[in-house]
Amino acid sequence: MSMSKLVRALTLSLVATFAFTACAGSGGEAPAKGGEKEGKDAAAKDPSNEPIAGKPVEGEAKVAVAAGGGETEKEYSLQIDPEEAKVGQESKVSIRVIPQGEWHMNLEYPTKLEITPPAGTTVAKPKLAKADAIKLDEQSCEFAISFTPSEAGDKTFTGEFKFAVCQEEACVPKTEKLEFQVAVK
Repeated sequence: MSMSKLVRALTLSLVATFAFTACAGSGGEAPAKGGEKEGKDAAAKDPSNEPIAGKPVEGEAKVAVAAGGGETEKEYSLQIDPEEAKVGQESKVSIRVIPQGEWHMNLEYPTKLEITPPAGTTVAKPKLAKADAIKLDEQSCEFAISFTPSEAGDKTFTGEFKFAVCQEEACVPKTEKLEFQVAVK
């Protein structure tokens, strides 16, 4: 395992009561030499396209952070921060993208977040558009997912977060595949 992948995996282990997996989408990549099929196969086998598992840890930290973007330059960080969840009570999970360095959010891009709840859990609004963001400016984008669990246990949510980050020379659309776990008491 390369050092950057190890650091990335360790960063994700900063989770208090949940685990999540995030995988940066890679749209628009050129196919590898030898044809498009080989390029798709190579992209599918690329370990950087694989989800990175986090695990619950003890302590005060509640925010899980995954660095987004390429191996050498991090374009943004993704943060997932759940509230404490109890059966029958509405809870929230905040999901944020924070551009790094000279990168900023593209405010014109049709930013959206879609969450699929696990069994025994309902989400108030599973499909959120740019207008639903609780914060969207050049410095960050944040959504709050409201959910109500009907049973206790670890609940694994999945989803997809589409946004774009820009710098002076280019804008890059991104798709983050989300998977995070919330402990319900």
